[in-house]
Amino acid sequence: MNVVQGGLREKVFPYVLYRGKFYPIIPVVIEGREKAIVHALVDSGATISLFHINIAEDIGIDLKDAEQVYLAGIGGYVKAYIKKRVKISVEELGSTMIPIAFTEYIASDVAILGRQGFFESFEITFREWERKLIVRARST
Repeated sequence: MNVVQGGLREKVFPYVLYRGKFYPIIPVVIEGREKAIVHALVDSGATISLFHINIAEDIGIDLKDAEQVYLAGIGGYVKAYIKKRVKISVEELGSTMIPIAFTEYIASDVAILGRQGFFESFEITFREWERKLIVRARST
C-alpha cells in the first residue's frame, strides 16, 4: 500500500513468513552493470548491509577494489568485501547509495539491510504488533 503522509511518500510492507516466522523483509533493487531484485531483511541491529557475494557477481559489481574486512556477528567473524557506494531502490520511494558488504557467509535467498546509508535515507517504522514495516522517503 502506498500513501502520501504529510507530503512524504511511504510504503507499507507486510511482514513475510520466512522459515516459520514473520520478518520485515522487503524487495529492493540493487544496481551494478545489471539490476536485480533482492529480498532483504530490514535489520536495525546491523550496522552495515550484507548481501551474498553471488549477487555482486550476477549484476556486475567488481569486488577487486573493495575493502576486505572481517565482520563480527553472532557466529563469529566472516570475511566480506565492502563496496562503499552501491545503488539500491525501494519501489516507488526512490534510490540511494549505501555501503554493502558482500560475503559468501550469508543465506543466498535473503540479504540484510543495515543502518548505514539505508536508515539515513529512509524513515523506518517497525509495527511488530501488526506485522508491518513502514518505509517513508525522507524529504531533503
